[in-house]
Amino acid sequence: MTYSFDPGRLSFLGLAHPEPSLASPTSQLCTESQFREPIYAGWCGELKEVPTLHRKQWEFVFILQVLKQHGMLSQGRRGLGFGCGKEPLAAVMAQLGCNIIATDLSAASAAGHGWIETDQHATALEDLNVRGICDADRFRERVQFRAENMNEISANLEGFDFVWSSCAFEHLGSIAHGVRFVENAMRCLAPGGIAVHTTEFNLTSNYRTIESPDLVIFRKHDIEHLVRRLELAGHRVFPLNLNPGSGDWNTAANWTPMTVPNGSADTATFALSSRSSRPASRTRPRRRSSCHGLGSPGRGSSGSFGFPTRRK
Repeated sequence: MTYSFDPGRLSFLGLAHPEPSLASPTSQLCTESQFREPIYAGWCGELKEVPTLHRKQWEFVFILQVLKQHGMLSQGRRGLGFGCGKEPLAAVMAQLGCNIIATDLSAASAAGHGWIETDQHATALEDLNVRGICDADRFRERVQFRAENMNEISANLEGFDFVWSSCAFEHLGSIAHGVRFVENAMRCLAPGGIAVHTTEFNLTSNYRTIESPDLVIFRKHDIEHLVRRLELAGHRVFPLNLNPGSGDWNTAANWTPMTVPNGSADTATFALSSRSSRPASRTRPRRRSSCHGLGSPGRGSSGSFGFPTRRK
């Protein structure tokens, strides 16, 4: 039996909110309509990617657009990236004039988790500019790479204008670890700085979810708990817009390869136990490359969610 994603049945989602847009980004879900905005194609050009209905690509675009809107992607701005792998964001930021420290797990810590085996782990500065987005000399001048454990952020990482992570803090071991990382990363910012993170969001349930050593999927109430903690610390989280959109993702033409995801190996489609808040069984998902669908058929659906926060 196939279970279709039906947002009308899910009262915990923000169906009364207007559909989110990239023109006015806030804390929002990835929706099909955002891929059709001119802004999306423009950033894909900077990333040297063809616009595709792919959640991971949306996360890159969302992070860049938020930072641009708040004046962070300009000459001399300092940025810090967590769990960067081989993502192209540092190269785009350097090309626009920013000075960047990009981080990822050490090779020893990453071993056995699938990041190295799937060619998503970075070990050297050159891994971050393989597309040639930024002039090589300019890139070496403006970007540094270092090993960093997101669960133990070094005290000397401070005073940055912005920090970011893309589909990373759901891999830290638990929901509590993810919350703690977001809070601790705020200490890396200068007053008034901006943090932008994206993660997996549970579109099916505000109760049952996945929580395992390799992957957690955040529910609405987990996000609301995180927001409260950030606000109690004096930070300003951009308002939540949990409208999941109304576009149709469930056609093969919207996917690469040309098939609608449907299986336990898809992060977008996860099996939920009827007896527990943990999954009865699942195949370990590939890390970032598996972040690829919203509203796909299956017993549970997850989507990408991005949220900016300004330090007090």
